[in-house]
Amino acid sequence: MGLQDEIKDAVNWEAPAVGLQSSLREVIQKLVSSNTSGLVVKSDDVVAGLVTEMDLIDSISNKKDLDKTKVTDFLPPCELITGDRTKKSPCAQLDESQSVENAIKVLSASGTHNLLVSGANDKEVGIASIRDLLKLLLS
Repeated sequence: MGLQDEIKDAVNWEAPAVGLQSSLREVIQKLVSSNTSGLVVKSDDVVAGLVTEMDLIDSISNKKDLDKTKVTDFLPPCELITGDRTKKSPCAQLDESQSVENAIKVLSASGTHNLLVSGANDKEVGIASIRDLLKLLLS
């Protein structure tokens, strides 16, 4: 494997998900029990974004109530990264056919450690972490 390989082999296609109305407590419980650093956020069956450990840490450090605070209160904006490095986004999204090299550049530009990855049929969504990408690079 190398920098030009597609990221689809690094994606967790079974990534756990939470809803927009899930409480901060529920999100923490799901993240811990799933042993992952990010969760897909869905509204019905539509992907709304990605929450990560850092989003939770920020909410907790800002003294957000574990039961009253909902995902909608702390969900960062998510955008498709097109190469414009002038702004950082806490959530980045790429297509599964993108290269490992491009994914690493996007993670660096966005200032995050997790990517939302859309599958070939545009309905499948997973998460690729920097660790997953580095493992793929070395395999």
